Amino acid sequence: MNDIENREDIKLLVNRFYEKVHAEPQLAPVFEMPKHAFEHHLQQTYNFWENWLFQTENYGGGMLRVHIHKHQETPLTTERFEYWLALWFRNVDELFVGERAEFVKKKALEIGQMMNARLNG
Repeated sequence: MNDIENREDIKLLVNRFYEKVHAEPQLAPVFEMPKHAFEHHLQQTYNFWENWLFQTENYGGGMLRVHIHKHQETPLTTERFEYWLALWFRNVDELFVGERAEFVKKKALEIGQMMNARLNG
């Protein structure tokens, strides 16, 4: 297995993750949205991770605001955050090994903890 090397690797990681998310009854409702909105979400997610890993400056921000809005529709509970993180970690470990793979797990944990604290106190 290799480390995450480029945008194509990020797309593979994110796409496989969301395939799994949509198959999980606990997480799927959070990501139910019209196809065009989900496609936009995917692009933003690719850009987010590409920016963190390769400093591309192609991510415009707004992550917390979007999740606050989604939380009002479908509560992003602590249990869901924990499940999301566990699924993310397993997905990364199935596909990649290396410094960048470890980084995306660490960053996801930081983001998940921050968002959970903000949304669930």
